[in-house]
Amino acid sequence: MVNLITKLWGDNMHLESLKYFREVVSEKSISKVAKKSHISQSALSQLIQKLEEDFGYKLLNRSNKGVEPTVMGEIVLKYSNNIIRNFDAMVEELKTIEKQNNKIRINGTWALVTYSLPCVIYKIKKKYPNHQYELIAGTREDTITDVQNDICDFGVIDGTISEDYDLFTYAMGKEKIVLIAPGKYNIPNKINLEDLIKYDMIMCNRNNYIRDNLEKELKKIGKSLDDLKIMFNVATDGAVKLAVSNSYGLAFVPYESIKHELYEKTVKIIEIDNVSLDYDIYLISKKFNKLSRARKDSIEYFIEIGQKSFC
Repeated sequence: MVNLITKLWGDNMHLESLKYFREVVSEKSISKVAKKSHISQSALSQLIQKLEEDFGYKLLNRSNKGVEPTVMGEIVLKYSNNIIRNFDAMVEELKTIEKQNNKIRINGTWALVTYSLPCVIYKIKKKYPNHQYELIAGTREDTITDVQNDICDFGVIDGTISEDYDLFTYAMGKEKIVLIAPGKYNIPNKINLEDLIKYDMIMCNRNNYIRDNLEKELKKIGKSLDDLKIMFNVATDGAVKLAVSNSYGLAFVPYESIKHELYEKTVKIIEIDNVSLDYDIYLISKKFNKLSRARKDSIEYFIEIGQKSFC
């Protein structure tokens, strides 16, 4: 950044030469500064000489006792202190703003943030190591509101949104929903939807898409959620999994959330013939012309590596 700003500042300003000039006046010696700065004495002398030529004044009196600033040199020294101090302050403020712009907050559902998104963010971080990422779990409604109000930079939600929100949306893929039972539960590996009514059920009251899609499927066979033996509702997929592992009933959960339990065989998947509760996953953000470069880069790479990079 400093090199870029120095170029923009302009060659005639000789920012580095002014810094060397200040040090030479402070040390009263060109040779000492050259040695400390790891450059040759002749190179440093040429820098000072070039500075004098460009200003059109002699800035240093040289003698066997060292160097002293001339009257013109004193003026250059006075203003160079302010120039360098202001320049350094400017660079520091730019760096601070750059760090803030490189901090990216991502919202998603509890299941996505806990199980799916960390692997994607890890890959994005490897590509953009100077960016800082923060994952926040929340509801679909909270995520939409946070994106609109610039509380988060982009979000991953269940289902699409209305064009009235005036947000960028991109279909990432589908959230696979499965029916799980306790690992040693006496139940066939494949059942019909009608059979579901015979079993105790646990429901997550935070995932409306599962409930809504299940309601639609039940309606096809003349049934509703009220016909299910719902033992109780819980707030998170984690609580659902724990209840199922303790043999309290069956439950519908995102597949990504049960990989560990499947490996440990504390739960198992039960297929329902000709029924799918899968739903679409969308990335949402402000329109690209309203985003910083860091946010655009992160979103574009997120889309590029896609759902295949979910954990």
